[in-house]
Amino acid sequence: MTDYDRHFKLTETRDHEIVVFEEQYRSLRREILDRQQRRFFIVAGAALGIPSVSGLKIAGVMEGTFLYIVPLVVVAMSFLFVIEVNGIARAGRFIELRIENQFKNVAGWEHYLKDLKEANELTPSVVKVANSSFLVLMAVYFVFSTIISTSGLWYRDVGVSGDFFEAAQTSGAFWSLIYLVIMSATFIAWTYGMWPHLKFSAETQK
Repeated sequence: MTDYDRHFKLTETRDHEIVVFEEQYRSLRREILDRQQRRFFIVAGAALGIPSVSGLKIAGVMEGTFLYIVPLVVVAMSFLFVIEVNGIARAGRFIELRIENQFKNVAGWEHYLKDLKEANELTPSVVKVANSSFLVLMAVYFVFSTIISTSGLWYRDVGVSGDFFEAAQTSGAFWSLIYLVIMSATFIAWTYGMWPHLKFSAETQK
């Protein structure tokens, strides 16, 4: 039976409001699962991919200027992570308020989780800091890659074994300072935007 036929049969034989709620519930649960999968790939890709690429560049295996934009990649990955986490929370909140609340005699999943939370049995402390831990890790990657890139620009014209004051007289020193200012401003703006999510709460954010 196709999805259309199943939906048509349900519509003809059951209360229309119940059918709508059921379809919304199924759709939102699928969205939550999809977002959870995307969140996993974002975390894995950012936590493992960024240092791997940076390490290859530092070791000289990878050429080019990709390392200079790694801080911006870190910012993008952190925003993607927050988008997925908030999307999961919003979907769960909608299920709780707009679907489960319509059927008081049915113990829904979101209300079950809420009851566990009120009993302080839902979330162990290690899970509570999971979101903030990822964002703190991204901040470390940002700072580390910025320092490496700034140093690379500073010694660009004299080589890594060059004298500090000799390098300060080259154009590389000028561009390294410009780069550092831009990345510092980016870090401040990014930290301001990410700060609320360091204490993320599904109940307040979703």
